[in-house]
Amino acid sequence: MPNIIIVIPTYWTWPSHREDGPVETYYDHPTPVDGKSTLPRLLQSLTALTGPDFIVLILTATTHPELEQTAADAVESLIAPFRTSYPIIQATEADAALIRQDHPRLAAHVQMRNYAGVRNLQLLLSHGLGANIVIALDDDEIVASDYLQTALRSVGREHDRQRVLGVAGFYLDSDGEVLIPEHPRVGNIFLDKPAIMNDGTRAILATPGRLVPTPVVFGGNMVFHSDMFTQVGFDPGITRGEDIDYLINARLAGFHFWLDKELVITHLPPQHYHTPLYVRMSEDIRRFMYEKEKLRLAAERGLSNLTPADLMPYPGCFLDDDVAEQARVALETIASQELKQAYGEPSEIVAQAQARAQQVAPHYFDFARSWPRLMNAIGEDQALREHLAVRLLRK
Repeated sequence: MPNIIIVIPTYWTWPSHREDGPVETYYDHPTPVDGKSTLPRLLQSLTALTGPDFIVLILTATTHPELEQTAADAVESLIAPFRTSYPIIQATEADAALIRQDHPRLAAHVQMRNYAGVRNLQLLLSHGLGANIVIALDDDEIVASDYLQTALRSVGREHDRQRVLGVAGFYLDSDGEVLIPEHPRVGNIFLDKPAIMNDGTRAILATPGRLVPTPVVFGGNMVFHSDMFTQVGFDPGITRGEDIDYLINARLAGFHFWLDKELVITHLPPQHYHTPLYVRMSEDIRRFMYEKEKLRLAAERGLSNLTPADLMPYPGCFLDDDVAEQARVALETIASQELKQAYGEPSEIVAQAQARAQQVAPHYFDFARSWPRLMNAIGEDQALREHLAVRLLRK
């Protein structure tokens, strides 16, 4: 089988007549199970790829367990027309459950339940299929015909006397712009987040060369070599921002990510399925509070000297000491009484984020030690490989 796997997560939620259905996991813009998915548009763009053979792995995640079979059936119908173009396979929470069952001591955290869980399945299942290179895309993107060749240009090779094991690229919008829309700054990092992210992009663009060190990566445009992804996983404790968190995990383990300025995708997110800003900002706050605590613990335990200054301007400025107060003020600014009643008071959200970080972050270090052992077990799991290979033979 090809040893290059393109992985595409796809996220689904309740149908339009049940918009108030229960939600266990929040995703930015999940597709209603009766809605129009952007996935076929990306799969169609993959048919024009030039370069070596590859496998496409679709990971189907839902906002609630009751939706899993309905979403899986919907995705199966969407991917069926592309089976004649390239090998393609769908994986669901049932595959995560199979890994938990076969490797209970190592895989209790393996689940298709949040961003990090989905991304870990992208690595675990790809390894089970024998991947040497994993390319991560998102279902609301399209790629040019030379994307695959660009993605493979540097990974596994030497650059500046270092072996390149992780590569990321930029997102372009529908107008071909790399910078995201921003408003005049107000002096709050959470409210000024688009401008701060653009500062980071400008700094990368100003750095000489095509392949440059980067403090930021984009989860829908990442390339992983097996020499890295068998040693570093996505932290199950992170609630969102799992892409930058992976970069941090890699840095803690002694690996570096590089950004290839010519590795671009076009990002075309659906505008009508967005989660409320208050919810997304709350998740950002939990994420950065957690990240800050993880870096503090790593330094305290003598595992790394990585600091927020090494990750400036983004995400570094979200990891400074004043992040809690900045978070509270930002939430107060955008909160309505209805949002507070539905999702919590700003001060409560911040306090809960701090408490959660202190409680959960210490577990990352046990996870980091166990990940290579889990990967080794998956690599030797012939039953899992055969289970996945059978589905690749479908036509």
